[in-house]
Amino acid sequence: MKSEQQLTLAVSEERWRQAQEWEAAFWRSQNPAPAQTLTARAKRLVKRLLGRTSASPGDDWNHWWAEKFDGYRVLPQRMERAIELGCGPYTNIRLIAEGRQMNEVWCSDPLVEHYLTFEERWLGQAWRRGTVEVDDHPIEECPFESDSFDLVVMINVLDHVRDALECLRQAARIARPGGWLVVGQDLSNAEDVARTGEDAGHPIRIDDATLDAALLPEFEAVLHRVLTREEGRNPEAHYGTYLFLGRKKAEGHPA
Repeated sequence: MKSEQQLTLAVSEERWRQAQEWEAAFWRSQNPAPAQTLTARAKRLVKRLLGRTSASPGDDWNHWWAEKFDGYRVLPQRMERAIELGCGPYTNIRLIAEGRQMNEVWCSDPLVEHYLTFEERWLGQAWRRGTVEVDDHPIEECPFESDSFDLVVMINVLDHVRDALECLRQAARIARPGGWLVVGQDLSNAEDVARTGEDAGHPIRIDDATLDAALLPEFEAVLHRVLTREEGRNPEAHYGTYLFLGRKKAEGHPA
């Protein structure tokens, strides 16, 4: 899909940190801290003791993405290690994990320490139960070993990062040969971002040709499509939506 735009694939550390501050403030506004009065604390304690607390997962279009990826039905039912890079406060991997056996699940996001304070959300509760591990490295500084994950998920992340191409390289690096990669990405141009007023939190502009050039040499596409503006989740904000689900080729490329 030709975007007719000037791409911005990397930004300065300062610009990226400004975007992260915007992102953190946005999600805090959506997840205000619970009341800290003695009465409120007592009520929460009683609910926990009675087993009446449950995760309220929230949703950042996670169900919409799942639908566009055909419910992730092509992914295997059993995977040893899975990770979501740039997981956000609500995560997509919680939906992928439903009905599947995953022995080790990671949620990675530079803002994950903020998200763990959202007490009623799935991520914080899963972490406190010990069913999810967390990591706070930027994707560009991914600390995990090469060829170590059966599943790598990166959905609607690349417009928030410091260096989009490096993030794609890191995602490919940590997927094992034969492992799966899920990439979903809104595609926006300068006019789209100006129209929504969200430029502060979205410093990167990437297009489907750039994504194809990074992914197709490394992965065998199983699901690969670009939705039009009208098919997307927010036509005013995105001229297209990129969907990719593939398996890492056995020969791969050197890290």
